[in-house]
Amino acid sequence: MKSAILSIAVIASVFAFTASAAAQKTSSSTGEKKYQYVQVNRFDLKQGVDLPPDYVLTIDEDLNKELAKIKGMKQVMREGEPLPQGERVLLVTGTITKYKKGNQAKRYLVGFGAGSTVIGAHIKCYDAATKELLLESDVDGKVVMGLMGGKSEGANNGVAKEIAKDIKKKFF
Repeated sequence: MKSAILSIAVIASVFAFTASAAAQKTSSSTGEKKYQYVQVNRFDLKQGVDLPPDYVLTIDEDLNKELAKIKGMKQVMREGEPLPQGERVLLVTGTITKYKKGNQAKRYLVGFGAGSTVIGAHIKCYDAATKELLLESDVDGKVVMGLMGGKSEGANNGVAKEIAKDIKKKFF
C-alpha cells in the first residue's frame, strides 16, 4: 500500500513538474513574439570618442539590416518614422562608448590581434509606448583579421550583429 501511494506521489510530482515547464515555455514563447516592430534611433557618441561620422551612419544601416533578418520581425523603422497604431514597438537607443581605429597593415603583417579595430556601444531597449527599460547591454565589434588584414569598417557590422543577437535572444 505504501509503495502504491509513493508511486502515485512520484507520478503526480513528475506530472506537475512537466506541466509547470510547459506553462513556463508557453509564457516565454509568447513573450518572445511580444515585439514584431522595432524603431532604431541614431546612436549618440560619448564625449571624447572620435568615431568618423560615416561610421555612425553605417552602424545604423547595418543594424537595420541585421534586425530585419530576425524571424518574426515585421518592420524595422528609423528614428522619426511613424509607429504602427495599436502595435507594440521596441525602441532601440545607444551610445558609442569606445573607438580604437586600429591598423590594417598591422593586422595583415603581424596578426594575433595586433592593429585591431574596436567599436564599443552601450544599448538600451524600451517599450516605445510605456518607455519601460527592457534590455540594457554593452556590446562591441572588432576587426582582428580578414582579407588583407580586414577593413576597419567591419567593426561597424560587428557592433550591429552583436546588438541584433542580444535583441533576438531576449525578444524573439
